[in-house]
Amino acid sequence: MTDQARTRLIAGCGYLGRRVADQWRSDGRDVVALTRSPVRADEFRKSGLTPVVTDLCVDADLRSLPSAEIVLWAVGFDHAAGVPREKIWLGGLERLLTRLSSAPRRFIYISSTGVYGQNRGQTVDEATPANPTSDGGRCCLAAEQLLQQHCSQFFPQTQVIVLRMAGIFGPGRLLRRVSDLQSEKPLPGSPDQWLNLIHVKDAVRIIDCVSSTDDVPSVINVVNSGGITRRQYYSRLAELVSAPAPVFGTNDNAGPQRGGNKRVVSRYRADLNADFQYDDVLAGLEQSVANA
Repeated sequence: MTDQARTRLIAGCGYLGRRVADQWRSDGRDVVALTRSPVRADEFRKSGLTPVVTDLCVDADLRSLPSAEIVLWAVGFDHAAGVPREKIWLGGLERLLTRLSSAPRRFIYISSTGVYGQNRGQTVDEATPANPTSDGGRCCLAAEQLLQQHCSQFFPQTQVIVLRMAGIFGPGRLLRRVSDLQSEKPLPGSPDQWLNLIHVKDAVRIIDCVSSTDDVPSVINVVNSGGITRRQYYSRLAELVSAPAPVFGTNDNAGPQRGGNKRVVSRYRADLNADFQYDDVLAGLEQSVANA
């Protein structure tokens, strides 16, 4: 049996979720981490986590999960896995919810700023109606709604907190392969398009903050406070890796822009006790390259 008041459960213990798990372990929390891989389970166990080997995409796998005060959903989408995102983000989320043995105090759902469909350079915040135009954005919004409806019906005491993450970057995740810059491969899209980003360390800070702060809004955009364009970002990245200046493709062959062209801000972030270490994206980019 686990002590629910001390236990945190994470579905999606990857690039972001694993860092959150390590933070919570360092704070003395018991962390249960779901994984499909027995090898990863061994790694988690050696790091002090409690692994549960399970596949949330499989109907037959219906074991109950340990009680937890906080549940974090940070499941990414792996194109190489060949599994539709709906099966993971909707079907998997629903299976997780039906397997919770008790109502958590909070359920933190990692969503995406892709739920905002604006693409003409507009500024959007949490009051902007979600109107996604991409498959990923539509799936994220559907999952947000599924979670809110389920908890309203079955776990009314649970607060659902949706964190709409901008693009996460950090060591080992620089948005583009360095080899693309070094070979002067054209980058698709306009160089003047806004990039909405958040350093992985600051994403962890926000998750940790909302897990323990008393009064937290139900939807928060997690994004750096200063705007940056794709030209600014990739030009600095090229300098840091000693590559030629970035080459951008023409609008004719760029295709639809991932994330659209909008500037995402948060009206709530300043009220949270979570000072960002890398609110300056370029400073965060320097740290990421140095620690890659």
